[in-house]
Amino acid sequence: MGTKKAVGPQIHMLDHMITKNLMYRVKAAGIDELTLMHGWIIRYLYENRERDIFQKDIEKTFSIGRSTVTNIIQILEKKGYVRREFVEHDARLKKVMLTEKGAKSHEGIETLVTKLDAVLEEGISQEELALFFQVTEKIRENVIKQKLECQKGGIACLEHC
Repeated sequence: MGTKKAVGPQIHMLDHMITKNLMYRVKAAGIDELTLMHGWIIRYLYENRERDIFQKDIEKTFSIGRSTVTNIIQILEKKGYVRREFVEHDARLKKVMLTEKGAKSHEGIETLVTKLDAVLEEGISQEELALFFQVTEKIRENVIKQKLECQKGGIACLEHC
């Protein structure tokens, strides 16, 4: 009899393998000055370029803190991928926008991600993929539910965390 596989370590292992593979491909394509998080933020800005995006939107979308987002935006701005502009209706707010370099970078990374996804899906039927996405959505919901329970505090958090 084999040992029962646990979901968490499997997800972690796959995440690590996929990340390493993607970073290798990005480096081989000459786009290696960006981290994975930088790429995700650039993608988010690209996909939402028709509306104003503010730092707080990035914080909420990626569940990362204010100082982390500030640092990332400063790095991306220094490297020429994004720029910040004041908003007419509120001089305190600055929207975060992709530059042309940022948009082109995203398009190059998106091509690599599309190719990597095709490799990951090899030999997997549409039905198996649909089941995979159903299961991962349930896992995501369970994680969110547990996080909410832990935020409430109390014994439930100690038992599950």
